[in-house]
Amino acid sequence: MYIFIVNTMAANGRGLKILKKLESDPLFQKSYCRSFRTEYRGHAEKLAQQVAEIHKEQVECVIVIGGDGTLHEVVNGLQHHSWIPVAFIPAGSGNDFARGVGMASDPLAIFRSIVSKRRYKSYWPGVYLTDNRTKKYYRHFVNNLGFGLEAEVTAAAERIKSKKWFSLLKLSRWSYLLGLLVVIKEFKPLRIILNLDGERRQLDNVWMITISNHPYFGGGMKINPTAKIQPGSFSVLTVENITRWKLLLLFMSVYWGKHMNLKEVSHFQVSSLTIDSETPIQFQTDGQVGTCKSCQVSKEADSRKIFGAFTKLTS
Repeated sequence: MYIFIVNTMAANGRGLKILKKLESDPLFQKSYCRSFRTEYRGHAEKLAQQVAEIHKEQVECVIVIGGDGTLHEVVNGLQHHSWIPVAFIPAGSGNDFARGVGMASDPLAIFRSIVSKRRYKSYWPGVYLTDNRTKKYYRHFVNNLGFGLEAEVTAAAERIKSKKWFSLLKLSRWSYLLGLLVVIKEFKPLRIILNLDGERRQLDNVWMITISNHPYFGGGMKINPTAKIQPGSFSVLTVENITRWKLLLLFMSVYWGKHMNLKEVSHFQVSSLTIDSETPIQFQTDGQVGTCKSCQVSKEADSRKIFGAFTKLTS
């Protein structure tokens, strides 16, 4: 059985268009496929949990049609059923996960590869736990986990995308840039304690911290060019003691990774870290926003199988 979890509203209805295209394909009709459509934020996670609990013996693969946020929800919904393969057909406005793993862009080619070729890549999600909660409350992230300016810009971009006029004009690809222009004037740098593999650092004027599983975020920004899909470690980038004008320069050069040459940008490769703040700070993970005062971050020990069609070498 192939289970589709579909965000029909992704990218102004692109998810629904892709589902209808696949449903008309003979291979879809020959295969045992069932589709479930999300109705609200968080619904994909609940659907994935229910599918895993009810059909765990029959599920060949859970196929996500949507954006990175939908994939984030499904991976978390399957966190206690990690042996169930996941496939991703990108239908969002940013599609950073697909870019990071080298996913092909043709939905029909991806679907046919899932059913016929069974090609996959191994993937190790990040794991995070906020505010010293017990381990049962841990969460996964597939792309990145960010604190500070990045998180506030993401929240602003989501508010902009929710505007009806913005959707009608199909300007979703520009939401992050507009969010940056809204936030940068008023943003106040953070004071935090950052612990990198046991090494304690006090940062008194930090603008952003980004923890990455692959190089991309914000719809193609190459925020962590050295980040690799690998077990055991992830890439951490910090931006400190920078002026607002120079920060704009950073974001102008981030698509090419040239921001790494700025003296205010630091990069680390670590297996675990913790962040502590005296006051609540905003964070974003795969485009979803929250707040916390502390956060523990590590890498999932066991790999997940991500099925699909790839433009880069597959496992």
